Amino acid sequence: MAYLTASKPPGREESAARQVDTHLAATHNIRGGQIHTYRGVALLRLGDLSVWFRAGKISWSTGELGADGKPETMTFLLHETAQAAVKIAQRYRELRGHVGLHAVRIG
Repeated sequence: MAYLTASKPPGREESAARQVDTHLAATHNIRGGQIHTYRGVALLRLGDLSVWFRAGKISWSTGELGADGKPETMTFLLHETAQAAVKIAQRYRELRGHVGLHAVRIG
């Protein structure tokens, strides 16, 4: 006898991560995002950029330090996936455009 197991529907955070990933691919030609989930938190990895979906918010590092020395983050509400995707695409392109500290440019 075969048993059917009901698959658990994705949580709000995972759904938002999938929406952002889809929007990035369709609108900004950014593909290859990897989504990881654990206990109500979703993480969208785009190369060196990590986008967190937790506690009703979407957030990622701006790459800057605040006056207190802590990393600054950009934050959107979980339902603002399209708006967040625009800013995520900008940050992704910033990261992709910088040459690493130990890179050698030829030519």
